[in-house]
Amino acid sequence: MNYGDKVFEKMFRTMAPFNIVANFAAHKHVRSEKDVFSIEAMLENNVLRARKLLDLLLEYPPEHFFCVSTDKAANPVNIMGASKKLMEELIMSYTGRLKITTARFANVAFSNGSLPLGFIERLSKKQPWSCPLGIRRFFVSPQESGELCMVASVLGASGDIIFPKLEEERDMISFDAIAGDLLRYIGMGADSCNTEEEARQKALLLNENSTQYPVYFFETDTSGEKPYEEFYTDREIIDNDRFINLGVVKNSLKRDFSEIDDIFARLRHLFDSGDISKADIVDILKTWLPDFEHIEKGKGLDSKM
Repeated sequence: MNYGDKVFEKMFRTMAPFNIVANFAAHKHVRSEKDVFSIEAMLENNVLRARKLLDLLLEYPPEHFFCVSTDKAANPVNIMGASKKLMEELIMSYTGRLKITTARFANVAFSNGSLPLGFIERLSKKQPWSCPLGIRRFFVSPQESGELCMVASVLGASGDIIFPKLEEERDMISFDAIAGDLLRYIGMGADSCNTEEEARQKALLLNENSTQYPVYFFETDTSGEKPYEEFYTDREIIDNDRFINLGVVKNSLKRDFSEIDDIFARLRHLFDSGDISKADIVDILKTWLPDFEHIEKGKGLDSKM
């Protein structure tokens, strides 16, 4: 059931109280800003319904409330990252009334919708690969992501934003390196292509004896793509001593409810107006997130091969 639906409220009130409430409902991909309808759905899921859930929890407060965030919330350059940064500020406003924690994830390796999983899916269909050059990401395994959420939920102090301790030089991996490693793992090499069409034509010639796989490597030219990732900014206070493998942001912003009411009202008014553009949404988010530097290039990930 949708966690913003009436039926969810009925279930919660019937079965409450709960020890732990963990909210994993998130639009988590940059491609979610492909059009204004996708953006509205993302803000509804990541931000607006999250407040509705928090108000519901106040009726039967759980021992722990956890809400998943993203590394893209640190100095966001896309609307998805900005939506999760706004979500962080929203939930922190409730920390005086609920025990609340969150975690900034790295990319979960081979998760649904991810580029590495796309490599495997295309491989099974003998479809060419499309891979950006110089885009580096941190990765965690599915098990590590679950452990991170559990530790953050149960062991974190209210207001903590927890993240994995990963080092840029050691742990950040480029997508083109992943493509090369994955092909070598299956005994093949990358047949580098200069255009999407060249990659498509070479894919038609693939057979069981092929040792090279067509890959279109390109310089990224899509909106909201950050060349690297970070878990915190230089204005955040970090505790690296409490956990061996996890760090904690300690000075998360806790906005007044009047500020939350204002931005929610502005978003609702825009969505209800019927006259909406991506730029309008970005302008509202920038009003409340001064670190939000949206990278607009007029092309989305779904326009790529």
